[in-house]
Amino acid sequence: MNEEKMKILKMLEEKRISSTEAMELLEALSRLDGREAQAGKSAGRFLKIRVYENGSPEAKVNVNIPIAWSKFMAPFIEQKIGAKLREKGYEMDTEKIRAALELGGVGKIIDINDGGNKVEISIE
Repeated sequence: MNEEKMKILKMLEEKRISSTEAMELLEALSRLDGREAQAGKSAGRFLKIRVYENGSPEAKVNVNIPIAWSKFMAPFIEQKIGAKLREKGYEMDTEKIRAALELGGVGKIIDINDGGNKVEISIE
């Protein structure tokens, strides 16, 4: 866990996150302390986020986040990605993402497709 704390402090030092965001991450990291062993035993190892634009078969955004990190990053994922999707008129069920991360099962969580643009969030 110390490595993760150092990464958070480094992001704060580089002004990539605010002190409030750093505090939230550190608090979430301490909540994860007892759950990390369970996450390692679950079938899902990564939270995968894919964004496709204009019907392209290649993802414009392709992010793989380890489950242990994704659990404490969930609030930021919800805020940043949720805000972008809302700008485009889509609603994202953040509780569904949070529940899926807690369970750690494999599968698709979010699949939004408007015919041209597509967002997929899954645990693999």
